[in-house]
Amino acid sequence: MVSSARLKGAQIRARNFGDFFEKALDIMVKIQAPLKHREGGPPLFIVIASDKGLAGDYNAGVLKLAELEINRFEKVDVITVGQKAERFFLSRGIKPLLRYHGMNKELTPEALGEISRRAVQEYKNHRCVYAVYTYFKNPAVQQARVVKLLPPEKSGSGQMREYIFEPSPEELMESVLEFYVRNSLYGFYIHSYASEQAFRVRAMENATQNADDLLEDLSLKFHQERKAIITREITEIVSGAENYLH
Repeated sequence: MVSSARLKGAQIRARNFGDFFEKALDIMVKIQAPLKHREGGPPLFIVIASDKGLAGDYNAGVLKLAELEINRFEKVDVITVGQKAERFFLSRGIKPLLRYHGMNKELTPEALGEISRRAVQEYKNHRCVYAVYTYFKNPAVQQARVVKLLPPEKSGSGQMREYIFEPSPEELMESVLEFYVRNSLYGFYIHSYASEQAFRVRAMENATQNADDLLEDLSLKFHQERKAIITREITEIVSGAENYLH
């Protein structure tokens, strides 16, 4: 019941974020196009999972994708949101640069600011920044995704048209970079939270169905055994009566 109530509010916020992110990403890609980003260090991965289990394959899906992406590189740094993500990487010998848990419904402004500033700092140090989260499409469909957050990149963009910017692309990038990262990460967290609640609802529905099936099976066995006991007792009574008469 609690997860169902939380899901209703979370899915509305997740849908509202979709339009913003697509438009913001489109603008950032256009600003980034004339700029050169020299990659000179291991990438940074920001991985969003949950604090607790009992959410079906929610954590397993996003952490498996994160591991697959990370294995493409010799060395990486990570920032984790959620105890499951933190423990996952610690168990593999990767100590997170920053770690957050107990966020519940949304990231605190303090946490969001710290992550955003660190991501921008690493980008300015010629590193790529990726975000791994769970995309919420609807209550029945969620998908673990990896997004190249910095430098901004949009799949299928093809040949970019040339634009004239005023002020310069460098000035624009400097002024909107942290805003873009901060709001993108907030949206990724909203999607992940909505997905987590959807997984929890399905997990509870499956658990309830399994309990109902088990109860039905046990009831059937109970009645079968009860019938067998009654039949056996009647047979013994009849046999005893026949022996007495003879």
